[in-house]
Amino acid sequence: MNISILASIWAHNLGDELILKNEVTLLKQEFGLTSSFRVFSYDIKNPFFTDSHVQYREYFPIGIKNPKNIARNIVNYFGFINTLLWSDMVVIGWGGIFYDNELQSTRSPLDSWLFRTRLARILRKKIYFYGVSIDIKHPDNLEKISEIFKWAHKITVRNDNSQDLLLKLGIESELIDDPVMFDNAWKNPQNSSLIKALESKNFDMNDIKDINFSGKQVWFALRKWYLSKSWSEQIEIAMLKELFRHIEASGWKIILLPHSFHPTDLQANDYEFLRQFEYKITASMEETYQCYTEQNLDIVFAQRLHSMILSEAYQIPYVALSYSKKTHGQLKKLSR
Repeated sequence: MNISILASIWAHNLGDELILKNEVTLLKQEFGLTSSFRVFSYDIKNPFFTDSHVQYREYFPIGIKNPKNIARNIVNYFGFINTLLWSDMVVIGWGGIFYDNELQSTRSPLDSWLFRTRLARILRKKIYFYGVSIDIKHPDNLEKISEIFKWAHKITVRNDNSQDLLLKLGIESELIDDPVMFDNAWKNPQNSSLIKALESKNFDMNDIKDINFSGKQVWFALRKWYLSKSWSEQIEIAMLKELFRHIEASGWKIILLPHSFHPTDLQANDYEFLRQFEYKITASMEETYQCYTEQNLDIVFAQRLHSMILSEAYQIPYVALSYSKKTHGQLKKLSR
């Protein structure tokens, strides 16, 4: 089976790279261990995940507003067509790639997905939407979602909200777990390591007064802009400083655990936001990932979705600071 994968690969986000790592294993189980993969990426030179069955191709379009990329995009366009022709199946996903309101510098990607899915259908390729999440705020965009997902070979989603939205459009889907849940030697944990689930936007210091912080290390996997309702960076920084003071007063050591290191989208870059606090901080996706896999974390304040999931996979105690439908959906699954 020849499978092409279109997802958010090498956008310098640890969760996205681990999704690919585990997704390839799951797809091999579904379609055969000898399956070959061509994965579209924003950086083909420095893959986070390598496998003898996986080759990387550069996305089309990429940097389309820059005139210097005209020749590059022409090459990538024909490379995209060639990969589609090679493919027996086009897999789109994983993750929150269908949105129209997430806070970051890049624009809504719906038009790009319309183009890609239309082209795949023209070439009569099966489309498998794999574990996607959909977060649409503007009703006008529902028509785009309907066209993107129509006539799919198979659709799986990662939360109830996405399943409900598609159902309202008359489109059936299957709810599945995030593949990163199986990152720990493919052992799905029997018991949740969640200490407490909190609403990020309604966070209050009183919410954590009953947690014993004495004598351990606390790791913070936080995302900029999502801790207060004000959308004020100054207020968010003040809240975090208050939280850090409370933790330190309880005898804990603070270490910062960024998941996103995006070089151009600074609104989505955890590292650039967190390093201003001048605590010890992990400096790469590889270093952050190693902290989970070696299980040397005492407790994690997890705002990033995949910080919650990795904490579950490796049975690390964590406090969840839920900020969106995708994080709400993950916590809802744990409550079942």
